[in-house]
Amino acid sequence: MKNRGFTLIELIGVIVILSLLTLIIVPNVVTNLREGISDSKEYQNESVILGAKNWASDHKDELPEAGEDPLQVQLSRLQDEGYSSSDIKDLESGDTIDPNSVCVVISTTNGKRYTYEIKDCS
Repeated sequence: MKNRGFTLIELIGVIVILSLLTLIIVPNVVTNLREGISDSKEYQNESVILGAKNWASDHKDELPEAGEDPLQVQLSRLQDEGYSSSDIKDLESGDTIDPNSVCVVISTTNGKRYTYEIKDCS
């Protein structure tokens, strides 16, 4: 009589090996995905700030002087004038970000150096 199939011990061994591989692989994949999203957010923010810097170099007369309130430039303005990409997405949800809800705040302390920060428009 020929035995066909696997014994119970062999099946349990395969299940144990697959479980161990899953315990090793899944946390690494999740960590890499989170790091990828974080890096993508950073790149996207740098891209918007670079667009704001290009906008600022073309609109020097609108920039704040030392002691003045910071200037808020809406993302929609940067997009309309061609300084930023028009399809900026929230990388966690995948939804397109409303360009009217995001601003780049341009401020100065000495009138020569400007700082750029992305914030929600208020």
